[in-house]
Amino acid sequence: MKLSLLRPLGLSLAFLLVLPTFASNGDELSDGQVPVDEFHPQRETAVTPAYGGRVIMHLSSMPESLNRVIENSAVTNWILYEAHERLVMQNWETWEIEPRLCTHWHAEDQLILKPGAASKYESAVQIGTGDKSRWVIYGESELQGANWQVKPRSNQNASLEPLSVAAEDLISNERATVFTFYLKPDVKWHDGHTLDAADVYFTWNLYNNSHVDCDETRFQFQKVLSGEVVDALTVRFFYEKQYFKALESVGDMTLLPQHLYDLTDPDNKTYDPETHAEYGAGYEFSEEDLGEYVNSNIHNIEFVGLGPYKITQVTSQFIEAERNLNYNPQISDRLGYFDTIRWRYIGNDGTAMEALLNGELDYFARVKSEDYFGAATATEHFTKSFYKGYMYTGTYGYTGWNTKRPQLADPMVRRALAHAFDVETYRRTKYKGLAKQVTGPQNYFGPGYDSELKPLAYDPDLAEELLAEAGWYDRDGDGLIDKDGVAFEITFMMPTGNAASQSFGLKYMEALGKLGIRLKMESFEWATFLEKILERNFDCINLAWVPPIESDPEQLWHSKWDKPQSSNHSGVNDPEIDRLIEAIQIELDGAARGALMKELHRKIYALQPYFFLLNSPRKFALNKRVRGFQGFKIAPGYSLRRWFLPAGSEGTRATVK
Repeated sequence: MKLSLLRPLGLSLAFLLVLPTFASNGDELSDGQVPVDEFHPQRETAVTPAYGGRVIMHLSSMPESLNRVIENSAVTNWILYEAHERLVMQNWETWEIEPRLCTHWHAEDQLILKPGAASKYESAVQIGTGDKSRWVIYGESELQGANWQVKPRSNQNASLEPLSVAAEDLISNERATVFTFYLKPDVKWHDGHTLDAADVYFTWNLYNNSHVDCDETRFQFQKVLSGEVVDALTVRFFYEKQYFKALESVGDMTLLPQHLYDLTDPDNKTYDPETHAEYGAGYEFSEEDLGEYVNSNIHNIEFVGLGPYKITQVTSQFIEAERNLNYNPQISDRLGYFDTIRWRYIGNDGTAMEALLNGELDYFARVKSEDYFGAATATEHFTKSFYKGYMYTGTYGYTGWNTKRPQLADPMVRRALAHAFDVETYRRTKYKGLAKQVTGPQNYFGPGYDSELKPLAYDPDLAEELLAEAGWYDRDGDGLIDKDGVAFEITFMMPTGNAASQSFGLKYMEALGKLGIRLKMESFEWATFLEKILERNFDCINLAWVPPIESDPEQLWHSKWDKPQSSNHSGVNDPEIDRLIEAIQIELDGAARGALMKELHRKIYALQPYFFLLNSPRKFALNKRVRGFQGFKIAPGYSLRRWFLPAGSEGTRATVK
């Protein structure tokens, strides 16, 4: 699973992928079964789940698209948890990867043959093109003496029988780099079309089209060297080399229906005759045509998915999904209890809280600390209809520095900016000590987070010394430090209506002012805000990332993405960081990978491209009539399909239909 930007934020398998056992950073933060209705005032009263009714969820920003291929946002991902399905899914409690749209998968090793060696082996196959073309044999492999013994595992493997391959004939053996997925039969898209292997292959291949707007996430899927449709329900992918996120990458793709997104698909003429009439008979579609058709496709909004809910309305104010009565329960036994889910957009957190109190929202997860710990959630009006609680995910807030700006290019300066702010006092006063101060970009609860690394201490005197050592001090007596005739002035950019960013920004402005730094604050609506980030048109930004339990650091920190329109917003370009990332990516042993992750963690923290802030609990308010809430470490921190209205509630029934 790839990293997502937070907006104003037991397997029955032929092959079992063994994942490392993750150690949590504190007993209270461990994974496992979470108590149901932990915060509900009537949690001791047993209730029977019923089907029916509607729940209204809050959205702090309206996604521009529901197509996660081109929309790298947490909000879109969370909506698709209900309206769509994936090849595989991470279990909320155990964190194991489990099949969803597939019955199972096989993972096989890839033995790469030296030039000329392929002629010795009838089962050798050629994959890739150009300078990446290679001859390979794949299967389950074991080195015995001077030969590799290879056993085919997947259907229609070119090696129909076990064989022996001389080690001297190999360039390398790339472990677990061939994945074959077997789709469940009779799975229907919301428009009635049948899901097949061609849809899966088509979606992956989109990432090879440079005209598709997926630069933020393209890196993971371009690690796949080749793909093939084996048969209608079987699809296979060959990775170029070992990659610890291989299964999750292709398994977590947001699959798109080829008949709706591919101009060259014969069925597309039926679903979109006007476009084909516009191009004319015999027209040869270019890569740009095909890419732009995906980027501007009407189904990016009128989304056609595979989940138990289908999108039925999208307006400027809400997105609504209704029960898909044709959902195949073989995909998942989590059908969801509600008949309707509405995600309502309210950009301002204060306005959203008012909407909750007015009965216009059932769930709001951005309750301000002063409201959560204060009178607003203690009134008779609130306690009669709502209850409050909190949950931790791996989300971390940060202020990101544009290291291409001259004021912010020096790591010494960025360290000074961290020493300038009293995070511990802010954590205790703003969050009553519930938030966790973070020091790095991995999930706080995952195996790659270095819990031994201590945060930079609040030390304004040291901050002043570091700034002076870097050449920043007040030369003209105007109260602002300067260098080369330029005063230290920067703009703190945040999303409109984000109360947490506003609160932090004001405090940070005050702290930096004492050092002679002028921090100006500027807010933008999300679309403009995101555009400026991707253009790298900012000094500093306040945001949060939503990493999975273990994330690939390439997306944020590798120098190959030190360019606009990528997630390396800060412009990090460091050979040692690149080396560590590449070592992490090919390391399949969980413990060894965790050690490399922690080394990278320390390196990034030393450079301070981000002012790492807090892993804050998501403080929520939920209507008492809704039961079944559980908090999980995987974002968004809950599974909406588990929520329900108790039997006997108005508009409910005992069965799904």
